[in-house]
Amino acid sequence: MGFSRRRIVVGGVVYRELSGVSLRRALSETGPGVKEYAVRFPIPVGDLEGAQHAHRDGMQIRFTHRRRYADLGHDPRVQFVRALRGVVRPGDRVLDLGCGTGAGSAELAHWVGPSGGVIAINRDGESIRYARQRYRANHLAYELGWLDTLSGELDGAFRAAVVFDLFRDAPDDPSRSRAITEIWRVIADGGSVVLVSTDEMDCEAYERRLAGLGAEGMTRLGPDPVLGWVGMMAGKPEKPKGTRDSQDSDGAGA
Repeated sequence: MGFSRRRIVVGGVVYRELSGVSLRRALSETGPGVKEYAVRFPIPVGDLEGAQHAHRDGMQIRFTHRRRYADLGHDPRVQFVRALRGVVRPGDRVLDLGCGTGAGSAELAHWVGPSGGVIAINRDGESIRYARQRYRANHLAYELGWLDTLSGELDGAFRAAVVFDLFRDAPDDPSRSRAITEIWRVIADGGSVVLVSTDEMDCEAYERRLAGLGAEGMTRLGPDPVLGWVGMMAGKPEKPKGTRDSQDSDGAGA
């Protein structure tokens, strides 16, 4: 008995199902938990040689409960990223930590424009390989890593950040406090952060720790109607004008 395998085209990207099981059934309680596709990417205008190589190679992807592809199904990351729509401006530098397969990062890159930049970081190699080919832009960089990747970033390096599952590898209070503090460090004064989790209890912990760091305007986000993910948004206060100048002046006159 044969199975019908669909060919799906989104934005010039071609997806071919590798099984006849529907995505919904594959991710259901009785399904295998994974749906596989073969992907071929289009040839970008102006990059013929490199693009031919990308198109020829393509890749195989696996849609799972955690690894979600916006072209093929629901990806909650995109909706949470959109909480920054009124905050991020052209020319801003933005962090997307836990970027998944990259659709939300691409929206951020569109908002900041060529004069800005987006650094998108994820721990999953398949997601990063896919994102680099699917959402190509000169001012959008996808990197494999996690919090340690930020060690080379200066304080206040980003105007805004969106972070997914920050506590996933932080099992105790000290490690969670360090994680929040590191994110807070790289946010510029007057900037904003969106923290998202698959566990509502994490949001309460985010709120307590951000309050201790002096965050302003804390707002709950979600839950996502499909997966129930929740988040919160907070702002980092501006430093009073002249504070640093006054200290520098005092030091110079000592």
